[in-house]
Amino acid sequence: MIVTCPSCEAKYRVEAAALEARRGKVKCASCAHVWTVADEALTLSEPVAAPEPAPAPDPEPVLDAQPSLRDKPHTAIRARQYAKRRKARLAAEGAGWAGVAACFVVLLGAAVMFRVDVVDVWPRTAGAYAAVGLEVNPYGVEIEGLTAQFETAEADARLLVSGSLRNITRSDRAVPPLQAVAYDAAGVALASWPIALEAPTLLAETATTFEAALPNPPADAVRVEVVVAG
Repeated sequence: MIVTCPSCEAKYRVEAAALEARRGKVKCASCAHVWTVADEALTLSEPVAAPEPAPAPDPEPVLDAQPSLRDKPHTAIRARQYAKRRKARLAAEGAGWAGVAACFVVLLGAAVMFRVDVVDVWPRTAGAYAAVGLEVNPYGVEIEGLTAQFETAEADARLLVSGSLRNITRSDRAVPPLQAVAYDAAGVALASWPIALEAPTLLAETATTFEAALPNPPADAVRVEVVVAG
């Protein structure tokens, strides 16, 4: 039989015979309230166990939660030290990858800027440069300031070509054989003549001038180029 205290609502399990023997009078063991269930007083000291509550669900894990310094000081200190080391490691890894990328960019720029020197050392790389649309000068020299003009002296005429040859590399280069070619308006080669330079070698990043004349040039010549003699 279940009896409920009217004062504190504590519940007790009692035998009917015990209530009848004490004429229903009972005393609450929790608040000492006395009331009559039947007649005699009966002190109840065995409260009915309340039903066990349902277990609470496990809390969701919190990533990178920092323990409280007040509750667990040693755990909190270790966790913060680990977080600092982790951040330092990630920063070091990021800096390392950034350095690798920067080195790659520098090497790529150097390979483009000094491609003439690269091809001079490794001739097979010329095909790789051509595949990405980069023109490579295999001779390492360039013609600058090219001019051509007709000149007449008394009864003789000549076509005078002048300009400069520059070494665009950082090493001495052998001067390649040059020749001037005169073309007509349709692009047909009308005449060619050699260009002689004084020195057989051109020092690194220096230039030398040249001049060559073609006697009695063709009247239809409208354009002149200087090329490496094949």
